[in-house]
Amino acid sequence: MFKTNKATFIGISIAWGSMAAIFPIVPIAQAATLTYTETTVGSAVFNRPVDNFSSPPTAVAGPGGGMVGYSVFSFNVTAPASYVFQSTATSTNFDNFTVLYQNSFNPIDSVFNAIIANDDNPSLGLSGFTTALNPGINYFLVTTGFENIDAGTFSNTIAGAGNIVPGTIAAVPEPATILGSLTAFGYGIYSRRKIKLARAATKKI
Repeated sequence: MFKTNKATFIGISIAWGSMAAIFPIVPIAQAATLTYTETTVGSAVFNRPVDNFSSPPTAVAGPGGGMVGYSVFSFNVTAPASYVFQSTATSTNFDNFTVLYQNSFNPIDSVFNAIIANDDNPSLGLSGFTTALNPGINYFLVTTGFENIDAGTFSNTIAGAGNIVPGTIAAVPEPATILGSLTAFGYGIYSRRKIKLARAATKKI
């Protein structure tokens, strides 16, 4: 009886090994998620862009959204992929609005560098979108309100295949800038050495 069970077990093992060879087990990519909380109460104000569905915003809001508070979160990602953004208002009756920028954010020109914006996702108090991001680029998620009277606390979540790293990536100097800096540095050393030699010669005289 024991031998029969052992033989059966071996048969199952061999069968499973054959299936594994035919259907290899592929590791499942783990998505990274970052969540943070903030507020727009008492913050600086700007004239927010207008939601343009899945296209970049091209216009700013009228007087009703021309002086609305905002919060900025800068970040970058480690892998190219589609990332999901969701903002949840945690203050009562706060109609939140989100805008994503790349490279830089200028509140004076709120349309410049804007990638996508959203008001309700899918209803009041929820705002967000899904969009493709790439490594090596600074992104800025701006959370604001739909109207000037809208301000409050919120919780934002960003999720995707790569890590979401808070902060901006330092710009790499251009080769010409590096060469200019080295030239200036070398000239400074040469000038100081020349002055020292001149002083030494004066003392000998």
